[in-house]
Amino acid sequence: MGALEEKGSSPSTKNLYLTVFKGVAKEAWSNDLLPQSAYLKISSLKSLKFERLPKGRSLDLEEGRRLLESCFNGTTKGFRDRAIFAVMMGCGLRRAEVVSLKLANWNCIDRSFSFIGKGNKERRVYLPKNLDKYIDEWLIKRGLGAGTFFPPICQGKNTDKLKLDKELTSTSIYRLLMNQADFADLGKIRPHDLRRTFATRMLEAGSDLFILQKAMGHSSVATTARYDYRNEQSRRKVCKELTF
Repeated sequence: MGALEEKGSSPSTKNLYLTVFKGVAKEAWSNDLLPQSAYLKISSLKSLKFERLPKGRSLDLEEGRRLLESCFNGTTKGFRDRAIFAVMMGCGLRRAEVVSLKLANWNCIDRSFSFIGKGNKERRVYLPKNLDKYIDEWLIKRGLGAGTFFPPICQGKNTDKLKLDKELTSTSIYRLLMNQADFADLGKIRPHDLRRTFATRMLEAGSDLFILQKAMGHSSVATTARYDYRNEQSRRKVCKELTF
């Protein structure tokens, strides 16, 4: 711990090292490589308690609307990008999940996507009704051919070609969002902020953490709890309206 202190490591990093250290000690003790007295001392070490401001942010309703509306320019790319952001914000998908979606993952009856996400977990997410139109408009442009739901676009002089057998990269999603947020004058927005926005909206609508945990594909409800930005938004709104 002293070496980590000298390096200026964060409390979470120190706790991670402590967890690994305890695991190694347990393995050594179970194989008679460490005395029980030493193992008990190591296992009794407590994790550091700390609290930090949440990373990133969630978008408020006006910011979300501006992001989606700013995509509309009549181009195939505009329809696609708006649908991508709608799915990420309305369903809480990660970058890697949204780029790997196929048309076969879409259920047009109950307006949902079913797919294998992070950690090899299969889950189904439902599109909010007010975002339906963005998917419908995109599918009119895309067509119903098998392949990638949000494919790369080869923009030609007179027509755009969709590469249904290819996928966008996670990096390209990051760039698309950064450029669009800049165009809409929304400041810096990271892809994971759209996922944070989804979580915050779900909680505002009355969802409990366990339902949200399943929707987001988390293994632990403690991870899900870190996506709750309601208090941060309320505090920001109140502070902005103060008069001095």
